[in-house]
Amino acid sequence: MKHSVIHSRRAGGLSRIGEASCVCILAMALSAMGADVSGVKYGPPGSWVKPQFFSQSFGEPSDSSADERVLLQEQQYNAAQNEMFFHSDRQILTTAGEQNGSTITVDFNPAYQTLTFHWVRLWRGPQHLDRLDTNKVEVLQQEKDLDQLLLNGEQSAVLVLDDVRVGDVIDYAYSITGENPVSAGHFSAVVPVEMEEPAGRLLTRVLWPRLKPLYAKPHDCAVRPVTVVGQETVEYTWDIEPAPGITLEDSLPNWCDPEQWVQLSDFSSWAEVNQWAMALFQVQSPFSADLARKIAEWKQLEDPEQETLAALRFVQEDVRYFGIEMGTSAERPTDPSTVFARRFGDCKDKSLLFVSILRALGIEAWPVLVNATFERGIADWAPSAAAFDHCIAEVQCNGLVYWLDPTMNYQRGPLAAHYLPPYGYGLVIAPRTTGLTPIPQNTGLPMTTTTEYFQIGRTSEPSELKVVTVAEGRDADIFRELFATTKLGDIQSVDAHFYSEFYPGIKMSAPIVTQDDEEQDTFQITEFYTIDKIWTQSGSGKKFECSFYAPTMDALFRKPVNTDRKYPLGIDFPRHQILRTDVTLPDNVSFGDATKTISDAAFTFRKDRRCGGRRMVLKYEYESLSDSLSPDEVADHLQKLDECSQLLGETVYSR
Repeated sequence: MKHSVIHSRRAGGLSRIGEASCVCILAMALSAMGADVSGVKYGPPGSWVKPQFFSQSFGEPSDSSADERVLLQEQQYNAAQNEMFFHSDRQILTTAGEQNGSTITVDFNPAYQTLTFHWVRLWRGPQHLDRLDTNKVEVLQQEKDLDQLLLNGEQSAVLVLDDVRVGDVIDYAYSITGENPVSAGHFSAVVPVEMEEPAGRLLTRVLWPRLKPLYAKPHDCAVRPVTVVGQETVEYTWDIEPAPGITLEDSLPNWCDPEQWVQLSDFSSWAEVNQWAMALFQVQSPFSADLARKIAEWKQLEDPEQETLAALRFVQEDVRYFGIEMGTSAERPTDPSTVFARRFGDCKDKSLLFVSILRALGIEAWPVLVNATFERGIADWAPSAAAFDHCIAEVQCNGLVYWLDPTMNYQRGPLAAHYLPPYGYGLVIAPRTTGLTPIPQNTGLPMTTTTEYFQIGRTSEPSELKVVTVAEGRDADIFRELFATTKLGDIQSVDAHFYSEFYPGIKMSAPIVTQDDEEQDTFQITEFYTIDKIWTQSGSGKKFECSFYAPTMDALFRKPVNTDRKYPLGIDFPRHQILRTDVTLPDNVSFGDATKTISDAAFTFRKDRRCGGRRMVLKYEYESLSDSLSPDEVADHLQKLDECSQLLGETVYSR
């Protein structure tokens, strides 16, 4: 399930006007240029379009290393005609900009859209050079989402411009007409208010039927449109001149969107979005004989949970993930019998198949639309079909509610052990639904416990290391998948290299051994190493020393690049990690026990050192408590990360 967007939003969405990628935009007058060539037309924009003009008086770019700058970005929508007009003016600033900015690419879906180029020009000072050579426009079916196992039928019209020089302004405009029938006449779009770099002007104009409501939801901005009411239409114009740039920060929570934007939608409520979705998820045909036979087999199992687990395992692992999202298939799920027969489908196909099987088994289940990109951030969105980019399932079994993802693999254990990412909210596609439903984060929580057993020889003797890692919940799923899809030799090479950075001369002395307890959803990995020389001597006559590191814990305390923050700091949540370093030395340990705990709103960390005779046991335990910190909490958090880093590792000395 993939949605395209009309802006640089990280979430996807339907648009009644089209699903083209938003390449920047602008317009001028042009005489008709003729006929349809390779699925692309050429001609002037519609009479309803009011093209704007760029100004070169826009100040110098804030980033002296920028390859180009946007002088004007314009998008205009005519809802009654299902048409969208794009216009862009970009000035090339460097030779790298010549290389990277001299190709115009416009995506469209020929199943229900028509692309019309209006003009392509280079402005060199006051003169303009026509660059719309219809013989040089190539139409390619690149399937840009094939790496995500999706075929959507989109085509790309590509034009490589001749003779582009530093200082030139690339000025081009096009329109896309047509709507995906599955949108049922609904509309959603994004009004950009700012870009990563300052822009000379951002303009969005919408012609909307006067008797039909259009809802505009500002996000972190106070921008309001200029409204002109006509006899049949209302004209809304958002015109930002100049448009401020945005200061991006690293390590943002998924739900945090620092961009200012305005959301447009004609849905009045989430209940209305639900009614739209219910029409798409209706199963029209009876089950095939093969699918009915398989369901009959599952009915012989002991109880509803076993039936649910069997159906879930089948859909997760016997029905591979692959989406053919052409035309209406972009939003409408494929019939469950077809998905069962061909053994592949995307998230909505697999979820509907899973839900349909459970219903046939007498178990209540519903598809659920979620946003895997913004997660709980959609709680602040206006109702819209564009709020979702993924589909899962809600299942009521033995009096309990489970949230399950039929696209995940290698999950084991009871239903309560199945991990679900922190989506936060979802739209349950059911008759009772009137709003978004909170999705709790309380199943399949990850925990990994690693124990290092060191048998340390004397200074001239080799030492032995055995590492036992036990993963639970989500972490078990990750390791299970790793060992199922990666050559054992490759895993062993990576692990040996990892330890060699801290213990030079280390060698794996036996193959890795794994144990998979599917019933309890745990995965155990055991590694065996020999270290020729773990003792080091810093100089002549100096004592030998041996250090024990905690690199797996150290990675948890890395700081963000942006420490002085305007936006929240994202925390890896949920995460629970334990490292035990159990060392047996040739002589008695010379220091005693110690305990230290450090915590804040984001995490808690504890180090224990226990010593007795020749044995020293170090235990480090980290658990994240939240997915984010507010900007005013970050300074204290970074200080605590430093404190934690200073506690990692111990050094002992020979006698």
